[in-house]
Amino acid sequence: MNENSSVVEAHSFDYIPESERSASTSGQFRFWFMINATLITAYTGAVGPLFGMSLSWTLVAIVAGTLFGTLFQAFHGAQGPHMGLPQMIQSRVQFGSRGAIVPITAATIVPIGFAIFYIQTGAYAFTDLTGTTNLAVPQIVIGVAAIVAAIVGFKLLVKAEGIIAYVMIANLVLLTIAALVVLPFGDLFSASAVSLVGFLAQFGASAAYQIAIAPIVSDYTRYLPSRTPSVVVSASVFFGTVLSAVWIEALGAAVSLTFPDLDVVAGIHDMGNEFGFQLGTATLVIAIVVCLITAGVSFYSGTVSFLSALEAFRPLKPTAKLRAVTIAIAGGVAVLAGLTLPADTLTGFSTFLLLLGYLLIPWTAVNLTDYYLVRKGVYSISDILRSDGGIYGRWGKRGLISYAVGFVVMIPFFSTTFYTGPVAASLDGADISFVVGLLVPAGLYALLMRGHDLEAERAIVAASEISTPSADAELVAAAEA
Repeated sequence: MNENSSVVEAHSFDYIPESERSASTSGQFRFWFMINATLITAYTGAVGPLFGMSLSWTLVAIVAGTLFGTLFQAFHGAQGPHMGLPQMIQSRVQFGSRGAIVPITAATIVPIGFAIFYIQTGAYAFTDLTGTTNLAVPQIVIGVAAIVAAIVGFKLLVKAEGIIAYVMIANLVLLTIAALVVLPFGDLFSASAVSLVGFLAQFGASAAYQIAIAPIVSDYTRYLPSRTPSVVVSASVFFGTVLSAVWIEALGAAVSLTFPDLDVVAGIHDMGNEFGFQLGTATLVIAIVVCLITAGVSFYSGTVSFLSALEAFRPLKPTAKLRAVTIAIAGGVAVLAGLTLPADTLTGFSTFLLLLGYLLIPWTAVNLTDYYLVRKGVYSISDILRSDGGIYGRWGKRGLISYAVGFVVMIPFFSTTFYTGPVAASLDGADISFVVGLLVPAGLYALLMRGHDLEAERAIVAASEISTPSADAELVAAAEA
């Protein structure tokens, strides 16, 4: 099946040839803006108020956490056009073709988990809009539609996100005006309540929300031409996601503090309608569409990660049929799981965010350290795509050890509703696990790789059928230095 002539995308975990890369950086900006432009993002901004934080300090934590988390997400974005591969199959370099199943398992669960919340948030928007109490029907309808969108694939998802981005920006502008008119910002900003625990909780939630997107970034940036400068790709991802995340989380924080007894989505609905012009109602209609499309994006990336893991144990041909069946099964499981979620979405979501951060931070540290500091973007794509891992092997001991050690050293710093580590307890529940989760595995991996013969490996890469292009002057210069 030819990707250019078929409605349904044929690619999944495989390499995108240069002739099929037609994406643009402006399209990428709109796409990544829309990744966070859902009402579910507002829940993230409500974490600080849960800990009694004032609006001003919550906003500081939101901005700081978002900027911190998005840095890693944006650095992953540059890998896509350079390698032409989806994000998680690239992990075969550091972890081996079979060893990569460790981070890929997390990367499969993460987007599917987000899809559950997107579907549930869209269903809540529908019930607030119609006054019905039946969540099951809208969840099923939104879920099925998202599955279909994911099966059609990249072109539909990017085009849909690009179109709805203009509508969403207009909606956010109007909601911001409504907030300035309706919400008591004088009172909200006059308060100055702050706590270390609350600040770190909001910082960590905002950072984890961004880092959680890291496993899917290259799935979409791989459709950019390889000659696209890395800095331009990273900037498109960075500014797109930061803008929508900070904007909507700030609204979520203000609404949560003003309407503490309401669900955040319901609060935004009431605020919009109080302003007039049925803005709240229009916001919920837009939210349903946005949640549907973003759930489709999550299904797409989650199944791409899953197939890349499965292919290492059983060679698979990346056909449209295989991808469609996998998406249908994963989507069906997600819809069923969503029907059983508790009503207290906010508490469940904040816990989910923490778990995502714990699982993904050591992976992102190892992957980025290898790409930017160790191998410096010099890879054999042909060997990455081999089931036996080629020159990278089936089990990457250095990567696996670094990941495992990074996760273990984070445990004393964990702070969740079901477990608080001794270090976190001594800090009154403050969670700084992300600091050690980034520094320890990155440093350990760089140390372990000092004994690896990179010169011999680069000679093999140069002779491989498909390797990373020499067009990226930044990485080539760094590799030759």
